[in-house]
Amino acid sequence: MNKTFGQFLSERRRANNLTQHALAEQLFVSASAVSKWEKDIARPDISLLPKLSQLLGVSEHELITASIDLTTRTEKTQAKRWRALAFTWRMFFLLGYSIALLTCFICNLAVSKRLDWFWVVAASLLLAATFTNIPRHIKKYRLLLIPLSQFAALCLLLFTCGLYTGDGSWVFVTTISILFGLLVIFFPIYLGKYKIFSKIKKFADFISLGADFIMLNILLIVCDTYSVSKGYSNSHWYLHTALPLVFGIYLILNLFLLVRFLKTNRFVKTGVILSLANFFLYVVPRFIKVKIPALQKEIHQANPFNADFSNWKANGALEPNVHCIIALTLLFLAIVFLAVGFIRALKKKKSA
Repeated sequence: MNKTFGQFLSERRRANNLTQHALAEQLFVSASAVSKWEKDIARPDISLLPKLSQLLGVSEHELITASIDLTTRTEKTQAKRWRALAFTWRMFFLLGYSIALLTCFICNLAVSKRLDWFWVVAASLLLAATFTNIPRHIKKYRLLLIPLSQFAALCLLLFTCGLYTGDGSWVFVTTISILFGLLVIFFPIYLGKYKIFSKIKKFADFISLGADFIMLNILLIVCDTYSVSKGYSNSHWYLHTALPLVFGIYLILNLFLLVRFLKTNRFVKTGVILSLANFFLYVVPRFIKVKIPALQKEIHQANPFNADFSNWKANGALEPNVHCIIALTLLFLAIVFLAVGFIRALKKKKSA
């Protein structure tokens, strides 16, 4: 049964150990006014609600509705507990970082008489802080600034490790690799989220893929140069091996992305994608000749045209059979989707 305003007021007054006279004194009204409120003869002036709700330990909403909002109270309690837990967690890490930093500072000076590996520890703790403490202080553009701060701290750590080991030639390769990974993960998100990219949002997939292609080639060039300079490779392999392969994959992926611009239904689009997948997986490799024997053998074994269903032995005959089944399955699915798509398109055209 719902309580009246007077019943709710009387109940909350008693729960807070207040007499009518004491409550009236706090509100600078007469005791008779409080009595009238509790008898539902009159209501307090609206200007008294903030003070009255404070004295009774309820919100203004609960006072007006004459009921305790358990859901809101539970949410507030949980939020308060979460804030306390988060604060404790941050203080735990901050204290731990401080103790570790001070201990390493003293030990490094005591043992080496100078600071050397201490800077590696300091950079490591800074990187850890970008995951535990620093994000709390970033209010705007969190999705952009938090990964950026973590990347900057990681680069500082790599640079510090390079200086400490005396050979920092690998630092640039590692940095470019990490930057490429971040670009692949976050750049598509930024293109869809921030208004600055709103005019090119329609082509976000192509732009993101293009950025990945450029960054991947930069990474490959750096790796090629590094491997030759260190003697890991006798000659440069980027132009004659990596670039043709990467460029071919880039063109194929763009071709798949173009399918979504076809002015037809999704069944036809799916059929086209399956047909393209079958073509690039099993038709194009037939015309590819590579100088690496092991790779050429793999291409030959993945050729469905070499299938022999009378021979299922595992000595090289199994793989063409399996790939032939996959190719036929893709072809069958492509035909089904294309047929369904064309039928639906014809029905839609007739009904229009």
